[in-house]
Amino acid sequence: MNEMLEVSAVALIAFASPIISQKVKVPAVILEIMAGFGLAMLFGSFASSEWFGFFSVLGLIFLMFLSGLEIDFALIIRKSKRYWKVPIYVFSSIALAFALTSIADLNVIYAVFLANVSLGIVMPVLKEAGMSSTEFGQKILLATFVTDLVTISLLSGIALGYRSSGSQMELLLPLLLFPAFIFAYYFGRFLIWHFPDFMARFFDDPMELGVRGSFAIMIIFSGLAYILGSEAILGAFLAGALISLVFRGAGKLEESLMGVGYGIFIPFFFIKTGVDMFNSIGEMTLYFPLFLLALGLVVKVIPAIILVRDFGAIKALGFGIIQSSKLGLTLAGAEIARELGIISSGEAVSIALWTVISALVFPTAFRLMVRE
Repeated sequence: MNEMLEVSAVALIAFASPIISQKVKVPAVILEIMAGFGLAMLFGSFASSEWFGFFSVLGLIFLMFLSGLEIDFALIIRKSKRYWKVPIYVFSSIALAFALTSIADLNVIYAVFLANVSLGIVMPVLKEAGMSSTEFGQKILLATFVTDLVTISLLSGIALGYRSSGSQMELLLPLLLFPAFIFAYYFGRFLIWHFPDFMARFFDDPMELGVRGSFAIMIIFSGLAYILGSEAILGAFLAGALISLVFRGAGKLEESLMGVGYGIFIPFFFIKTGVDMFNSIGEMTLYFPLFLLALGLVVKVIPAIILVRDFGAIKALGFGIIQSSKLGLTLAGAEIARELGIISSGEAVSIALWTVISALVFPTAFRLMVRE
């Protein structure tokens, strides 16, 4: 298919998907995956060019950057002690994920997929239900934030183990990312304290200085992660977290970055995911996505027993169900695992299908079960 026609198709899908999403109550990114599947079925060679692959990788990096940007560190710091059961829930679910992965004789990376939760699903569902500011909603958000932080670290660590040849230097070099992150944080706070007028331009500037600077930080951290032998997505995630921490919530800047990411770059990644699903669907077994769906539900629902005394059995069950929703990080992890040879293309398709089903079924079940 002609390259300009491919760009036109992506632009049209990126424009139409959020409009259709509001009508049918299906996440826009799911529609983009379905569109990629349909385009591959119609045209066969869709998204096969090198430049499309490049923009797909850039979309993945931007997705992880926005995932870090969405982390509300103020909420984590403020609520962790008061909501002490939430960290227990998170680490219990992660431990259970590793246990079930071992029992099922799956690669350890599946534990990350099972434990992960999609903030991009959870946040809109809570806002739509009017629960985001309630104690129940705040605990769900806290669990989501903490889970994202832990699972992205685990994913990067597992990928590093597969990439490295086992030398101590290769394993230690990526740790330099964290001193770089700390230095950048304090340097950012220094600039805000001593040059407040200049830093204010990050939020309100006709030249979009904030978007330009954020994009530069994302690319620098992604490149640094790659140079140090880690995953570019970890660098992108840390870049997003850095901006969230330095600016104590990015406000208008976050809205601008969301628009750029989900309006331009990220659709390339999700459409490419749909294309890859079609190309590898012959390698997939139908039972495996359903098996993963059941395992993911068990991992999230059983630890929620700890919340029964606080909210009752129905809400505790709803807590576990909404935490079972997968999306961006699961797909990103599957793509990385496939590239490293940890999983096959058929397994990657199964994970993508599991992700789509969970993003459709579990938020709907949560809405039906839980009422404030």
